[in-house]
Amino acid sequence: MNNERQNQYLILPENGNRKDTKLAVEYGEEQIAEYVANGYVIVNQADFNKLIGNAGGEYLIADDGSVYPKPAPTDAELLEASKPAKIAELKVERDSREVEPIEYDGNLYDYDSKARDRIAAAIIALDVLGPKASIVWTTADNQDIQVTADDLRMVIASVAQRSNALHVAYRAAKDKVEAASDVATIKAVTLDVR
Repeated sequence: MNNERQNQYLILPENGNRKDTKLAVEYGEEQIAEYVANGYVIVNQADFNKLIGNAGGEYLIADDGSVYPKPAPTDAELLEASKPAKIAELKVERDSREVEPIEYDGNLYDYDSKARDRIAAAIIALDVLGPKASIVWTTADNQDIQVTADDLRMVIASVAQRSNALHVAYRAAKDKVEAASDVATIKAVTLDVR
């Protein structure tokens, strides 16, 4: 134990961050000199606290061991970070809207994964029973209605149309985001379904 190195850290900087950290107190002076020769720097407790986020801000470390506040992102960096974030946001919105209840013939039908399975099973059962067969179906707003296999097929057709419209709108919105030259334009992009 090297008591002269208490509250000191051996840090290997890489691109402003800590690639590796060691407690200096655990090493003799010869080992410390070897680490320093291999690119490590010695940092005190106050600077170490900055690097681990305990000093009220974000900090980076230079190869010479100096600790400095992380610079604010440039407009170009903000723009490049905003694009994938906005595209992911649009994709989540598209995907969630695809499974919302769908309207057909004045009624709302659930269309999550369980509802899709039930609709498919009901179509098969009704086809087996014949072209005039019907069953009672509970709608998304808890109304009991009579449906035929064709009614349920039309629900699926309505979903397919909505899904296509959502995907077309998503691709258009994604193109707008990728072409944007500023963050405000990216933030203004919405999923406009027609």
